[in-house]
Amino acid sequence: MESPVRRSMTITLPSHPVVDQPSARVRRLTVEPRGRFPLDALIGTPRDSQGLTFYFVGFNESMGPWEAAKCALWAAHSQTTVIACELPGFSRYGKGIPSNIRQDLMAGDPSSWAEWTWMYLRSAAATAKISDIGEIDILAFSTGCSLAVAALPTIQSTHTVSRLTLVEPVALAQRSLGRLAIHNVIDYPRILAALSSNNPSPWTREALRRQFRTPNVRYSPADFLALISMLASDDTQQRLGEADLPVTNLVRGTRSKLCPSQGFSDLNAVLDSRSVEGTTCAITGFGHQLWHCLPAIDALARTGVV
Repeated sequence: MESPVRRSMTITLPSHPVVDQPSARVRRLTVEPRGRFPLDALIGTPRDSQGLTFYFVGFNESMGPWEAAKCALWAAHSQTTVIACELPGFSRYGKGIPSNIRQDLMAGDPSSWAEWTWMYLRSAAATAKISDIGEIDILAFSTGCSLAVAALPTIQSTHTVSRLTLVEPVALAQRSLGRLAIHNVIDYPRILAALSSNNPSPWTREALRRQFRTPNVRYSPADFLALISMLASDDTQQRLGEADLPVTNLVRGTRSKLCPSQGFSDLNAVLDSRSVEGTTCAITGFGHQLWHCLPAIDALARTGVV
C-alpha cells in the first residue's frame, strides 16, 4: 500500500525518445570569491522565472555544453532559475582541496566541503546579480547529494527550502573502498546506453559533441581517495534521518549499483516513518549514469517531481 505522505513513481522511456530543445537560456561565468580560487558556474534562466534552484552537481562534471543542457531542461520545466557550479577541488582549474577538508572527507564527513560548495553557489548567484530570495529548491546528483544534505542546515538558516530532490545518492550504506570500486566497474559501462538514448534529438547530439572539446576537470589522487572514502560511508542516510526536511524526492535508476538498492529502500522507509512528504521515483533500465540521459532528465522534470 502506498504511503499517505510519500508516493511512488516509475518512469520508462520509449525506445527512441525525442526531447524538444528547451527555451531556457544558459550562460557560463567564472566565480572567484575574495581569497579563493576560481570556478566555473552555469546560470539557467527560463522565460518566466518563478523561483530559484541550487544544483549540486556530481563528481567529474565540467560546466560545458552537456551540463548546460541539463540546466536548460530543468530551468524550463521547473520555471526556476538554475544555478550550478563546479565542485571545489574538482574543476578545470586544477586547484585541490585544502588538507583540513581532505581529512574530513577521509573520515566520511562532507560538512566542510559542503559549506565550501554552498559558498561558491551563493557567490555564483551574486555574480549573476540574482536577487537573494528566501524560498528555494535544491537539486543534487550523486556526490552532490552528499554535499546538499550536509549543507542543508546552513542553507535553511537563511532560506526556506521548499523541495529537495536527490538523484542517485551514493553514501547510503557502509562499503569498503574495494566494494565501491566493484560497484563502479559494474555500473560504468551502462553510460553507453544512457548516451545513446540522446541520439534521436539533434540538439542533444550536438551538445555532447561540443562537450568533448570542453576542458575536463582535474584533481589529485589524494583528493580522489578522499572523495571515495566519503562516498563509501552512509553519511547521507544518517543526516536525512535527523534533518528538518522539506518535501524530499528520491530518484534512482533500477539497475544502479552505486546507489545501493537496499540503502535507497531503507532511506525511503525512514522518510515515510518521519512523515516526510515527497516522491520516490524509479527510472527503469538505467544505472547510475542516468543523469547522462537527457530524455530521462526531461521526463523527470515534466512529472512535477521538481
